[in-house]
Amino acid sequence: MWGTLRASYRLLRVFLHLGEGIWISARYGSPRGSGDELCRRRRAFYRRALELSGIELEITGEPIPGSALVVGNHVSWLDIPVLGTCLDVRFLSKAEVARWPLIGWLARRNGTLFIRRGAHESEALIRTIGTALRQGDQVAVFPEATTTDGSDVRHFHARLFAAAVDTLSPVQPVAFDYGREPDGSPPAAAFTAGIGVLRHAWRLLMRERTFVRLHILHPLPVGPGTTRRELASRSRAVIRAEVVLPLRHEVASTEKKGPD
Repeated sequence: MWGTLRASYRLLRVFLHLGEGIWISARYGSPRGSGDELCRRRRAFYRRALELSGIELEITGEPIPGSALVVGNHVSWLDIPVLGTCLDVRFLSKAEVARWPLIGWLARRNGTLFIRRGAHESEALIRTIGTALRQGDQVAVFPEATTTDGSDVRHFHARLFAAAVDTLSPVQPVAFDYGREPDGSPPAAAFTAGIGVLRHAWRLLMRERTFVRLHILHPLPVGPGTTRRELASRSRAVIRAEVVLPLRHEVASTEKKGPD
């Protein structure tokens, strides 16, 4: 009962907060989603939205300024607002979202890059990301191409790093760490197959709190001899070292202690 009341109260506050996001997008938004005032207000909007939803966020590290390809492990749809609290990035979205009422308009006003998905669309995707990088923007991608339960980092698809190689733009790795539940199970925030977004969001709103730590890691320079496979491998390695290895140490320590 208390969880349902908590979720209902939070949902109302988040819904009202959305009105501020619409106003910010209308007043300061642009096709590139850039501009100091827009970025400042958008970061504050994301932070407040997480607070209203019971999400406790801790950030380590500092992002680099200027053009960069931002890459991270993908655990939840929460990754997007979490990243939006501290980095002014352009996200990727499927092309049909641009036609959705309100959501499409918000995405366009905040610089979302719309892409067509298919077996023959890789080159177009690389060109789209490359154009944004040449303009000095930061573009966020999730090279696993799917969400996981956070227990490991899957293979990074190297083709998503091609734009960084073509434009000699640095790669900014980020690691999303949602920890584990007290019983050692995957985090509740993990968005895996078998549950819809709305149902998953409702479950999170019912919780007393959900914790996430965002690690902003050292950027990877890109030179004339750098390959996309090298970038994919190095990015995965540094992210995995930040999230998976400490997690396994924590689980092992708990197992050694045994039950109280």
